[in-house]
Amino acid sequence: MKNNIKNVAVVGTGVIGTGWIIRCLAHDKKVVAFDKDLKLKKRLVAEIKRTWPYVKKLFNKKKLNLKNFIYVTSIQEALKEADFIQECATENYKLKTKLMKVIGNYAKPNAIISSSSSGLLPTKIYSKCKNPARTMIGHPFNPVYMCPGVEIVPGKKTKNKFLNKANKFYKSISMNPIMLKKELPGYLSDRLQEALWREALHIVNEGYATTKDLDRAIEDGPGLRWSLMGTFLTFHLAGGKAGMKHMLEQFGPALKLPWTKLKAPKLSKKLSSRVINGTRKQAKGKSVEKLSKIRDEYLLKLQKLRKKYEDKIRK
Repeated sequence: MKNNIKNVAVVGTGVIGTGWIIRCLAHDKKVVAFDKDLKLKKRLVAEIKRTWPYVKKLFNKKKLNLKNFIYVTSIQEALKEADFIQECATENYKLKTKLMKVIGNYAKPNAIISSSSSGLLPTKIYSKCKNPARTMIGHPFNPVYMCPGVEIVPGKKTKNKFLNKANKFYKSISMNPIMLKKELPGYLSDRLQEALWREALHIVNEGYATTKDLDRAIEDGPGLRWSLMGTFLTFHLAGGKAGMKHMLEQFGPALKLPWTKLKAPKLSKKLSSRVINGTRKQAKGKSVEKLSKIRDEYLLKLQKLRKKYEDKIRK
C-alpha cells in the first residue's frame, strides 16, 4: 500500500524540528511549522537554504519549493489539515504531556501524532492525549535532513494500523525505520550512545585521555566499521571463519573484567570544564555552522558511498 500522507505539521522549530521540515520539503510534502515566536521564521528559512545544496544532492532534487512551507504561531491552525504531526518540543515529561493534550484536541481524529523524544516513554507523554491509539515516538538522528534512521516506539495503547502508516510515511521521506516491539526508556540508539558517553566521561574525569583522544579512538577504529555493519556484524567478522560463535567463546570471558563503569560520573565543574575546553580546542576556532557544513558534506558523500556496499551485504 502506497503512502498517501501529504500534509505534515511540525510542532517546534529547533534543531530537530528544522531537520524534519527540511526532509519533508525535499520529498514534496506540504509542511506547516508551528512555533510561538514569529521571529524564529527568519532563522528557519535561512537554515533551509543553507542545507539545500546537500539535501538536493542526497535526494536528487532539482529545486526547493518553499510554496509547500507555511510558518504559523497558532497551534490550532498548524494542526487543522495535518495527517501526520511531528512534535519536537523540549525533552520534559510535564511539558510534553501538557502539549500532547493540546495537540490531541486540535488534531484530526485519525491524524498520526509522533514525538521526536529521544528517551521518554510514549505511554506517559500521551496519557492525556485524545485517541492514544494513533500516538507513538518517531525518534530521529541529528541532522534529521541527512540521517535516515528513525526509531518508531509504540505506547501501550498504540494500534498496529497507525504504526504501519507511520512506517510507510517515514519510508516515503527516504528514512529507514527501526520498529521497537514495545516501549523502552532511551529506546535503542540512545541507550547504546549513553553507554559510550558515560565511559568517555569517566576516562576524561580520571585524566586518562582528552576529548580529542577519545573521538579519534572511535573515528579511526570502530566508527569506520559501524557506519556499514554496526556492532554485531562487526563482531561476527572478528570470530574468523566460525563467526560470532568463536568470537563469543574467545572474547566472552572479557565481559566479566572490570573494564566498564555503568554509573555516570558526577558532572562536576572540573569535568565540565575539561569537556568544554577539550571540544573547543578540537573545533580550532571553527563555528558550529562551519563544522555543520563540513559534517553535512561528509555525510552526503559517505551515504552515497555506503549505498554501494550496503547493497552487496543486504541482497
